[in-house]
Amino acid sequence: MTSFLTEAGQKLADRWAGSLAVPGLLYLAAVTAAVVLGQRDALNYLQLSHQIAAWAASPALKSAGGAALIAAFVLPASVAVGLVASAGGGFIERLWALDGSRRPARWLADWRRTRYQKQQAIADSDTAFDPVAVGKAIMRADRICLIEPACPTWIGDRLRVCHVRVDKSYGLDLTATWPRLWLIVPDTVRAELGTARDAFNAAARLTAWAVLYLVLGAWWWPAAVIALATGAVAVTKGRLATANLADLIESAVDLHGAALAAQLGQQPSGPLSPPVGAQLTTRMRKSRWDPDSPLFG
Repeated sequence: MTSFLTEAGQKLADRWAGSLAVPGLLYLAAVTAAVVLGQRDALNYLQLSHQIAAWAASPALKSAGGAALIAAFVLPASVAVGLVASAGGGFIERLWALDGSRRPARWLADWRRTRYQKQQAIADSDTAFDPVAVGKAIMRADRICLIEPACPTWIGDRLRVCHVRVDKSYGLDLTATWPRLWLIVPDTVRAELGTARDAFNAAARLTAWAVLYLVLGAWWWPAAVIALATGAVAVTKGRLATANLADLIESAVDLHGAALAAQLGQQPSGPLSPPVGAQLTTRMRKSRWDPDSPLFG
């Protein structure tokens, strides 16, 4: 038990250092450069090195007490910045998953829908006899969304596709189904889904770091360049993580949806059919607003 707790503590410490402390220290270094150099001398690293050398030569910093005070300030500050980025990552996730029901999200969703419909019209046109042009139109439409867009972001629509496909294929409400399905899938499936979810969280957190560097760019313009590069990487990673997570979620339903129906006594064997899925959805929702629910009325 002692060795297990030690190993678990070491893993938690490594994860804490990797996700909070180290990125926070890098951000504090950028803040230091911004304070010393400003916008006018943003790339004057000779001035920065001289200032750091002057600080290092200070008698107050050479003492044990001064070093302890610096450590007592820097470490908590780096963790605090990391916690801000972590909270910002959660906010970014909610932004990515917004629907297109309200402005300004509706404007973005309408713009994406117009682009999709334009490519769909080319692919469906009776006068489009060029299979290459039709294939390119389909590819462009799929890059926008696999179904007609309804969200302001690609990531939000890719997650929505899961719900729509599962509903159309099996009659299941994924929101109501997922907690029950999670309890019966094998540990290997949970591990894969957990890894995909961690990658999604990391991409959102990296986007939050990009925003923090963009804010710092108001005082030190190289931080804005860092923000743009970080943001581009974050968006790419976010899309890849979302696509992987969505595919794994759908695969879990494909492979274990019938087992869930059997567990609930709705279907002893065979593939899961939409009528059975609709019955399962009613049972799992337990909503008094569903006319087929025993709680109705």
